[in-house]
Amino acid sequence: MMEITCPLSKSTKLNLIEEVTTKDLNKQYQKMLGSDISKEFGQTEKIGLYHCLDSDLRFFYPTITASESFYEKLQKFDWYYLDEKEEYNYASQYIKSSHSVLEIGCGKGAFREKMPVKTMYVGLEFSQKATELGQQKKITILNQSIQQHSVDFPETHDIVCAFQVLEHIGDLDSFIQASLKCLKPGGLLIYSVPSADSFVSLAKNNILNMPPHHVTWWSDQSLEYIGKKYNLKVIELHHEKLSDIHKTWYASTLASISLYELLKISRGNLLIDQRFFPKILNKLANLIGRILALGLKDYRVLPCGHSVTSVYQKL
Repeated sequence: MMEITCPLSKSTKLNLIEEVTTKDLNKQYQKMLGSDISKEFGQTEKIGLYHCLDSDLRFFYPTITASESFYEKLQKFDWYYLDEKEEYNYASQYIKSSHSVLEIGCGKGAFREKMPVKTMYVGLEFSQKATELGQQKKITILNQSIQQHSVDFPETHDIVCAFQVLEHIGDLDSFIQASLKCLKPGGLLIYSVPSADSFVSLAKNNILNMPPHHVTWWSDQSLEYIGKKYNLKVIELHHEKLSDIHKTWYASTLASISLYELLKISRGNLLIDQRFFPKILNKLANLIGRILALGLKDYRVLPCGHSVTSVYQKL
């Protein structure tokens, strides 16, 4: 039997957090997408969520990443490729008009609008639909992997960035090594991911944070580990404040945890919980959450939000 190793550290010092069946995963995705995705899992029946004690990365094993057809199904939702993201505003402060910028998994190229007009920009994207939308705006988007781009354009870019991409990647080492190969010495690598230190990792039945969509969960410690492993200077880890689009979700998660504590009931499985009583509690938590969300208007009461952006410098 093959020994399980962390995809980031390659360590075998792991704890199994929880297991989930692919049958249950498929049921949850069917509710969202309205279609069966069981082919994504092949013959795999169970997937475990593991915690690496060396890197602090949480990852799913066996590693099953989604096909392009899966992502095409998600693109019917307006929120999947948002034009406005706080991480775009934050990352744009590092970009100058003289820079060459490479964005991996650029979608329709919304981040291009945040940088100076004279900035040289190239996006990499596998989704044909997203590529066509970007190209309509005359944005340079290539249907190419970061690994191939690094062969064709080594040490070409001042900035290499990827927003909400790293958590989808199965072969982390190849992805990160190729990202760095594209960078000029002294250039900046910028990754933005859902933060495992935020409320996101506590949300029950959060199907988009599971395979085949997400295959890794990133904490600050695991992001700092990237700097240590690849000899990078960690410039900053920036946590966004809770965004408007996530306020009800955050408040409902807080209400759910509070109700379980009040009733002294175990929250049970975190990944997928289909028990009858929790469904009732979650409906009540959603109602309370919608009310609590109304009070999350003042910046001073907002907690850290969904995502964290890490900025590294290539030495």
